[in-house]
Amino acid sequence: MRTWNPFESIRRGARSSPWVVMSVFVHVIVIAALSVMYVRKHASRNEEPPGVMVVTPPRVSDTVELPEPPAPIERSVVPPQIEGELVAKDEMLDVVRSDVAKPEDLTQPIGDPSSDSPFDIGGNSASSAIGAGAGGGSRGNGPTADSRSGTGKGPFKIRRGRDLKTSPIPTDRAVLDGLRWLVRHQNPDGSWGADTLKDRCDPEHPCYNPKDNLTDNYNEGLTGLALLCFLGAGFSHESRQDLVDPVEGRRHKIGDVVKNGLLWLVHKQNPDGSFSKDKSFIYNESLATMALAEAYGLTQNRYWKEPAQKGVDFIMRAQRPSPVNPTGLWGWRYGSRMEIEDPRKTTGDDNYKKELYDSDSSASCWAVMALKSAQISGLTVKKENMDGAFEFTKYCTADDGKVGYLDAKTAGSAVTGKNDHYTYHTATMSALGMCIRIFTQHDPNDPFLDLAAKQIIKDLPTISKDQLSIDYYYWYYGSLALNQLDGPDSPRKSGKYWNTWNKAMVDALLPLQDHKERACSNGGWIIPDRWAYTGGPLYTTAINVLTLEVYFRYENAFGGGKRN
Repeated sequence: MRTWNPFESIRRGARSSPWVVMSVFVHVIVIAALSVMYVRKHASRNEEPPGVMVVTPPRVSDTVELPEPPAPIERSVVPPQIEGELVAKDEMLDVVRSDVAKPEDLTQPIGDPSSDSPFDIGGNSASSAIGAGAGGGSRGNGPTADSRSGTGKGPFKIRRGRDLKTSPIPTDRAVLDGLRWLVRHQNPDGSWGADTLKDRCDPEHPCYNPKDNLTDNYNEGLTGLALLCFLGAGFSHESRQDLVDPVEGRRHKIGDVVKNGLLWLVHKQNPDGSFSKDKSFIYNESLATMALAEAYGLTQNRYWKEPAQKGVDFIMRAQRPSPVNPTGLWGWRYGSRMEIEDPRKTTGDDNYKKELYDSDSSASCWAVMALKSAQISGLTVKKENMDGAFEFTKYCTADDGKVGYLDAKTAGSAVTGKNDHYTYHTATMSALGMCIRIFTQHDPNDPFLDLAAKQIIKDLPTISKDQLSIDYYYWYYGSLALNQLDGPDSPRKSGKYWNTWNKAMVDALLPLQDHKERACSNGGWIIPDRWAYTGGPLYTTAINVLTLEVYFRYENAFGGGKRN
């Protein structure tokens, strides 16, 4: 039997079918070549860095702990029906910084070590930041004034402040620290309250005296006063700067600080335009109205216009009638004219008219300042109201430039009350009289102004050993009156009164500001004055910030000396 040989079979097949064999041989060679190329190509890929390779991500283990979603933003202080209007005006109110590449130490002196400014800009600002100058705002003492102003008609306008940056000017730094103190003590609902300091302060070292009986009767006025500090510095609800507080190591959005305070006032406003919770109190009404008017003046946001105008209308209706002119107007007192007139006009009460005409220089000056802020912000103020205030202050003025609290007979007399152990500065009334005349008449040639200025210069700001000479209220109105009279922006520009007063004011005021490191009180004016018994350190801090903003808060009422 013959054995089968596979090689012999292949050789015979090749002899009988030569083309088939050649075709198979060629296909084998091609396949082998392609295989070599494929292997070499993938070998070169394996030599590349691992980061180039596309791999399927591993499945997340069931034991991996995923981060919780961020907590929702608390907006309880912003009523839903009005938040939309404000955000529609400025869609970037809630924009936060996204360019912080490394952890920040917000307890640094300037807050952010990566910034050269205490204010970190998060976008185009609606304001121009702030600034002041120990030398009265002159060009050589600090940043130049911003040329942009409010939209009020006439020469007297609300300014938008100046650039602060890392200003070496002491008054600039004092204003900044004062604003930080105010932000630190703002309530979550946007208000500031004398009675709520216990909730905002460090209980171990409170800013207030626990023995003081501080109530909520004046919180509307205190909230307005605090807001005026931010508005006077040029900050509105549209501002996008972050205010860094190194005491708390926190950032605060200045636009939200202002917005929430203004919204609280709007919510508190009564249907008649007043703000006080029970019966009207002209200090509350004037300060709250002034804040809303200046907010409208800075932004022209329609949301602030109606409540501001309602407040203005209430103040004008609250003005007392003139006892010498049957159709004229007079000054203001604590309560409104309506509260006296409406229930008693037909009773025949002998004391009715006496009470109806009752007015005082202090309440009248605050009312005038509210009406002036409204006027220059584009709101409606009647001329007869301003003329009536002027007639009242003339009635209270003596021949030597002294002004009485109630009439000319009381000129030079002390206004008595609580804290009578403090020194009473009779020139306070002269300063109030100057402001009423300046802001109602705009007459730099009024002979009374020099007479009153001489009274003020006789009693410069000083700190006595027992500190009973401190009177922040007097220092504020003295600064405002003399800066307007012959400060750097006045057509007079002499500095005869202002320069002397300004140096004494700065020397007295700055050392009284608290600078305890990492303390709740840092930046505030904690030492009280004669009038602090109702507002505590909220009043003293806010009024002193406004005093240091007198350099740039208003343009001159006489229309001179604009700085570029």
